[in-house]
Amino acid sequence: MYKQALLLGLLMEKPMYGQQIRELIEHHHDLFADYMKKPTIYYQLDRLVQEGYLEVRREQVEAPGPGGAHSDLALRERDVYYITEEGRRYFSTLLRTMLKAYTPDLSDIDAGLFFLHHIQAHEAVALLSERLRVMSAYRETLLKGMQAYGTLDSAHQMVHEHKLMLLDAELRWLHDTIERLKGADNVSSLEK
Repeated sequence: MYKQALLLGLLMEKPMYGQQIRELIEHHHDLFADYMKKPTIYYQLDRLVQEGYLEVRREQVEAPGPGGAHSDLALRERDVYYITEEGRRYFSTLLRTMLKAYTPDLSDIDAGLFFLHHIQAHEAVALLSERLRVMSAYRETLLKGMQAYGTLDSAHQMVHEHKLMLLDAELRWLHDTIERLKGADNVSSLEK
């Protein structure tokens, strides 16, 4: 849902061609950049066109060249995406749904916890400690990114704060779980 909402929201601002959208996501919506690579963007744009939420027009626009010629701006033919009235209504519905809804997602860790008894407690501690290390490093990267941007607009600030709070909760849970496992001979003894 968020992928379509992100694309429609960007196109609410102004019509754009695919490369513009991709660069805008990479430079201004960095938290989404890892989840919205070029193939995903074009797949979602095609779906939105097919569903009548966008229309595409072939236009001459000032655009960079491919590859090494990226800095060479010239008039080039591009497919420019425009949001339709139906797309505006759909975006409005998506936005309101995303803001009010809570979807309790299960993750890989949740599934793995059900089968933790298949490994020794010391191995579980080592694996969860590695997860803790990776997540702590990601948190530091996120903080450095926030500092590099300087003053963020309120939307970016809220997204980053939300991400940090979720990370902090997960880090606290990991720390407590690791300590609990350290006191167990094996994981199945925790069930008694």
